[in-house]
Amino acid sequence: MMTMRSGLLCASALAGLLTLNPAQARAQDAEVSEIVVTGSRIARKDYVSESPIVTVGQDQIAAVGMVTIENTLNQLPQFTPSNGSGTNTTNFVTTPGQAYANLRGLGPTRTLVLIDGRRVVAGNPNAVVDLNTVPTFLVDTVETITGGASAVYGSDAIAGVVNFKLKRNFEGLQVDAQFGATEQNDAGQLTASVGWGHNFADGRGNLALAATYDKREGLLASDRNWSAVGYSILTTGLTPSGAATIPDGRFDPASNAGGAANLPSQAAMNAVFGAYGFAPGTVARGASLSFNADGSLFSTAPVNNYKGVRDPEFSPTSYTFNSATYRYLNLPLERWSLYASGRYDLTDGLEAYGTASYTTYDVSRQLGPASASDGAFPGPDIVVPVTNPFIPTDLRTLLASRTDPTAAFYPRRAFNEVGGRLSNNTYETMQLVAGLRGALPVKDWKWDLYASYGQMDHTEDQFGNVSRAAMRTLTFAPDGGVNLCGGFNIFGAGKVSPGCATYIAREVTNATTIKQTVVEGYTTGSLIDLPAGALKFSAGAQYRKDDFDYSPDLLLRGPDIVGFNPAVPVSGDITSKEVYAELLFPVLADLPLIESLDVTLGGRVADYSTTGQVSAYNADLTWKPVSSLLIRAGYQRAVRAPNIAELFSPRSVGFVGIGSPGIGTTAGDPCDVRTSFRNGASAAAVRSLCLSQGVPAAIIDTFNQASTQVEIVGGGNPNLTEETADSVTAGAVWTPAVDAPFLRRFSVSLDYYKIEVADVVGTIGVPTILASCFNADGSNPALSNANFYCSQFTRLGSGQITGVAQTQVNLASVKTSGIDAQVDWGFDLADLGLPERAGTLALNLVVTRLDSFERQARPNAAFVDFAGTVGADLSGGALPEWKSVLSTTWSVGPVRTTLRWRHIAAMTDARSVPTFSPTAVNTPDYDVFDLSGSWKVDHRVTLRAGVNNLGDKDPPYFTSYPNSNTDPSSFDILGRRFFVGINAKF
Repeated sequence: MMTMRSGLLCASALAGLLTLNPAQARAQDAEVSEIVVTGSRIARKDYVSESPIVTVGQDQIAAVGMVTIENTLNQLPQFTPSNGSGTNTTNFVTTPGQAYANLRGLGPTRTLVLIDGRRVVAGNPNAVVDLNTVPTFLVDTVETITGGASAVYGSDAIAGVVNFKLKRNFEGLQVDAQFGATEQNDAGQLTASVGWGHNFADGRGNLALAATYDKREGLLASDRNWSAVGYSILTTGLTPSGAATIPDGRFDPASNAGGAANLPSQAAMNAVFGAYGFAPGTVARGASLSFNADGSLFSTAPVNNYKGVRDPEFSPTSYTFNSATYRYLNLPLERWSLYASGRYDLTDGLEAYGTASYTTYDVSRQLGPASASDGAFPGPDIVVPVTNPFIPTDLRTLLASRTDPTAAFYPRRAFNEVGGRLSNNTYETMQLVAGLRGALPVKDWKWDLYASYGQMDHTEDQFGNVSRAAMRTLTFAPDGGVNLCGGFNIFGAGKVSPGCATYIAREVTNATTIKQTVVEGYTTGSLIDLPAGALKFSAGAQYRKDDFDYSPDLLLRGPDIVGFNPAVPVSGDITSKEVYAELLFPVLADLPLIESLDVTLGGRVADYSTTGQVSAYNADLTWKPVSSLLIRAGYQRAVRAPNIAELFSPRSVGFVGIGSPGIGTTAGDPCDVRTSFRNGASAAAVRSLCLSQGVPAAIIDTFNQASTQVEIVGGGNPNLTEETADSVTAGAVWTPAVDAPFLRRFSVSLDYYKIEVADVVGTIGVPTILASCFNADGSNPALSNANFYCSQFTRLGSGQITGVAQTQVNLASVKTSGIDAQVDWGFDLADLGLPERAGTLALNLVVTRLDSFERQARPNAAFVDFAGTVGADLSGGALPEWKSVLSTTWSVGPVRTTLRWRHIAAMTDARSVPTFSPTAVNTPDYDVFDLSGSWKVDHRVTLRAGVNNLGDKDPPYFTSYPNSNTDPSSFDILGRRFFVGINAKF
């Protein structure tokens, strides 16, 4: 939690490269033509919004110095970074490398993204728009509103709306280029754009064309000291950690055709390790074993007799594999964007318009090598008969001591000889819009009718998969595959021959196509003139159809592939027919303490082909007691219809992390002897529950979950119903109407929001299922295997967790509330007594206070508050109580310099919620400073440069499901970096 002192510092800090101007902060000149504000379709002159609205301009986007626009949004306090395209955090496994907007931490599926107020084709089956397809160079402003907006825009606008407004009436030739790199001369970023526009027919028409090229270099986790080694918590402090499936090969004695009833004898184990110099009983008969280069054995947890080099991947408590040299920390990207727009006045009151855009980009994702395990479906990945010629002598001794010495066994292994799992992705997105708009011969009425079509095609080429069938062919070959490919020796690191690595490797290709068709028309204008002003009305109708088709490679559909997750075809379509209306009612005006009082009502009814009829509505109020003060409040009922993935995805297998076990944490498999469950006051009852679930009695007192990931079975649910959300916003904007030098350019806004989402579509988190089954939160006081949470998973014969249920269901509720504040202040330094040439100072503060973020796992369950935590989901789930963007800008003639301060308050690791974990690593206050400047050489040429992360600050560690020890979307992973750019207009 932020201290009073740090809160005051935050409130008094001086602000913003991201000059986020509240659209409603100042009344505009009376001569300004009517415009449409994001969040409403009623045109108005005074640019007033009933909902909190934040605007970012092109100058501020460019000054961030990054090639993709999500970096700008993710630094804003209103956004919770997730699934950043520049990082390896994407949860949408069928669409790696995409970038999404996530308002208020409610998820990308609940944030509606528009371009020029219109829907655009989604980038994945979850109906989420890929921000990589937004032409950054052409963005004029980005308007963001908080709170439900379904009455205006339809489904998905539960948390709010992000509207990218593109440049209009572009004229002349404009060229822009920028290059940046880190202090270590890596992670380079290049962007180059050219735009041309021309007015013709005496200004009746305009044609504009633009092209942009962007390139971002990749960065591996091993390229940074803080991510070069993975860490976890066992008892106290940070412990080097990694994957439990290792390139050396691993033998879990219970993983054999006879299961835990066919373990090696303790006498044989004592004899083998006694020859290495270890006392009898040092290594239990059920302990996991691996293979040294000379064929001798070593135990993996704890580590005994390891003869390799103890590099940073080695931990005395557990030998694991460090995959940092394979994993991208920053994904490489190359992108081309083309855009064309045109308009022409057919008559004085009728305009034809259209836009066409095309974006294609390539992005790669790389993970550690394929890891073969003793999984559930379709059985073990590797089966080795006792006749295999490569079995080391000491292992053969142990196998011969079993009750059934002829039983095949199922080792685990990471195949680094094949290389990392590489996913090369090509995305192509096309969007076409054609429409007519004009004025009606009645009062100020206007209308707009358009049709749009969008299509996204995604091709994914996967490398690094291995074939189960090919591996079994080699392990069962009398010579171990020597004649086939050179020898498939899996007992030791690097022993698989190059020929056999090629023999088992498989390359696959997946294809995805998403299409969207929209036809929409609406009209807006004044109905009658009332004493307080014009009664304004807007009404419209929309037809929308979304089609999705995912066709995975035939190899991924079957049981043969090990590496990337198995996949099944997904296809479906959703259509909706919708009507909506808004009414702006001026209640009172020009009275004492009521300069104006307006009420806006809105409603929408939609008929979906999947969920049937749904409705949304809103009621908003704006009140100006005096010209300098605006008070606003609103209530919105929003809806979100289930998307194609949630409805139609077939059952499929995947893997989810459960964390590392430890005495002071609820992470890991509760049956693991290293966990707090097996060592707490209820240890005996936990042991009994583990036995009833299928952990073999022979290994119950030495049992270790083999991996920090467990197998899940997920899929869609055609019986889902829509989500509903109730939002309340209330706030005020004050702009002093005084002619004092220090108050002429001053404004402050303060807004409260509260959003409650019911019937949330989703799944119960795997860690929650496990912890609740074992009564970590009081959900199973009897520690009964008949408990709801315990019924959501099963165990293999070896005791390992498998088949955790992750089918989409309508769960319970999510509630969040907080306060947004913004201060803008500018003045001439001459007002301080300095010379006129001293210039001006512009100050800005944008800060968000998160009061609560409460989740309910299932109906009637208790709400758990995650405000001020990090690590509540796989992408980090950073929910700081305080987040701010603060800066000061000094302008002297053509030169402008900005110092920015980005602040994220300290956060508690989510492992401590709801049960405190004394060993969890929390994040401290995180502060990063950036410096940028621009010089307008003349009216045509502007130069810019900047240094981001001036202090070269590393991101903080935390322990709950981190990606390379931290959250790469929330914290700066590149370090100090520089950029230079030029903009020229002709």
